[in-house]
Amino acid sequence: MLTRIRHLMLAALVATGLAGCSDSPTGPVGHGNSTADLSVNADMELQVAGDDVLAEVAVEDMVLSMDSPHDGTGTPFAEARLCFSEARQLVRQGDQEAAKDQATECRRVLVETLIEQRGEEAIDELFGLVESLVERLSEADDEFERLADLEVAVQALLEEAYGRRDSGDLIGAGERLLLALQITDRMRHRHRDFIRNPMNHARLAIARAIEAVRLGSEIIEDPTLKQERVMFQATELLHRARFAFDHAAYRRAVVLARRAEARMLFAVLECERPTVQDAVQLLELAERVIQAAEEAIGVDPPPIQQVLLQSAIRLKEAGAQAINNWHWRGVGLLWHAAVTAAILLPSPDA
Repeated sequence: MLTRIRHLMLAALVATGLAGCSDSPTGPVGHGNSTADLSVNADMELQVAGDDVLAEVAVEDMVLSMDSPHDGTGTPFAEARLCFSEARQLVRQGDQEAAKDQATECRRVLVETLIEQRGEEAIDELFGLVESLVERLSEADDEFERLADLEVAVQALLEEAYGRRDSGDLIGAGERLLLALQITDRMRHRHRDFIRNPMNHARLAIARAIEAVRLGSEIIEDPTLKQERVMFQATELLHRARFAFDHAAYRRAVVLARRAEARMLFAVLECERPTVQDAVQLLELAERVIQAAEEAIGVDPPPIQQVLLQSAIRLKEAGAQAINNWHWRGVGLLWHAAVTAAILLPSPDA
């Protein structure tokens, strides 16, 4: 059973001065900070090209997305790691366009391997993750730096991915989707609140992932083989996030934990596009968990609990409005609302 860390997490979030992390919020850790000199306003794609944390997570994520077991050390993954390393070297040398082209080729290597293993279904999953992400960005003004630019960039990449898929270029579509995920992670790490206290942000992301795994496991009573696979991915991502946190790799921990949270939603949706039934189920879930959270924290909770509760309520209302307008991707907001409220609930062991 996963250890429940709600109360410890909330107490730590109230405190300040806990950062003291070993990985830089503005660039990679331990391998030469090739993005340290890039301002937050630098080209987003260029920032991603020089970020080894995001590169390594991209490789890990692809490995976990395979149906058959891989340890991530085989030829395509070693090739991708070397490819990303060469992209970072180009960033350091100031050859920006070559660096971006190189990073694009690295992502194509990963996506091609994924398609060879699992076919078009794997690309459909990437579309689902990015489509939910687009909806999430509309309610995330306190989470990402350059949010307006980020929304435009992610939406443009999604549209480009649609076009490439329609023309039969599945590898190109997947590469664009993978880039969308990477630049979103990058702009989360560049947000001033994350830079100020990355440890607390990592702790919160892990707490969210724990609750996502728990809620998803409760909802999915009789999982299909697809759901079992995605649930395993989410659980493994959470384990890796906690390992990264224990080793003060907070940027890495946040990316992995957020991936776990998103994966569990995909499992809840039975690895398909949302339906009316999904919308009703997740609206009821969000309302139920928010009500339980309100009862749990009482009338005069600490400020951080008030902030989390109000965030959950805002997400739930935005999600409800979206689905009332027949915009079924609003279910992602309802999922995030439920997960946010769930971390306020007392541990069953308390």
